[in-house]
Amino acid sequence: MKPRVYPMSRRILAIAGAIFFVVFAGALAIVSVRHSNGATSRSSRFIDTSAMLGTPLVPPKTVVDAMLLDGRSRPTHVIDGKTPTTMIFFGYTHCPDMCPLALASLGRAYRMLSHRARERTRIVFITVDPARDTPAVVARYTRTFDPHIVGLTGDAATLARVRDAFGVRVDARTHEISHGTTVFAVDETQHVILVYPPDTTAKDFAHDLTLLGT
Repeated sequence: MKPRVYPMSRRILAIAGAIFFVVFAGALAIVSVRHSNGATSRSSRFIDTSAMLGTPLVPPKTVVDAMLLDGRSRPTHVIDGKTPTTMIFFGYTHCPDMCPLALASLGRAYRMLSHRARERTRIVFITVDPARDTPAVVARYTRTFDPHIVGLTGDAATLARVRDAFGVRVDARTHEISHGTTVFAVDETQHVILVYPPDTTAKDFAHDLTLLGT
């Protein structure tokens, strides 16, 4: 015999269904919040910064692009808008310690990457000493660490605007960089997503660049 469904049974089922929906929606919202707290937007996808060894910026800091000169005096974008990750470091070729330390680690890290990750990574060195660091000087300097490192220089006013965007301050007398000699990881939408101290190891850089390059 087919069981009868009484009106009260329908009401109970409706209430139970409503409770289930509310609980499910709440759980989904919690998961979404947890995900967003550990992720940074990059175009149409997300980067899970919780797995990174660099320090994430939440929210990411927006920076400006600019045209500077590469080692052949060709106008070159600081952030080309195509490469998923650009590692940017400010320094100068006469720097005795932190600049060669950071660039050596970045160069070794680049060579540790897979072919795909290399294609999705740029390493950019921007001088803070344009009077001495001509395009040819910067090119020779960066080649000693890795030929793929892009060395950039330019006029003092443009370089100052780029530094200001990143919050980098320089003592003009000594070329000492204040606020630390930070390595910035910038995505193609001109957002700084991670920062690193200059003594970060090549292994740690390679770890993050591998994840960013997937």
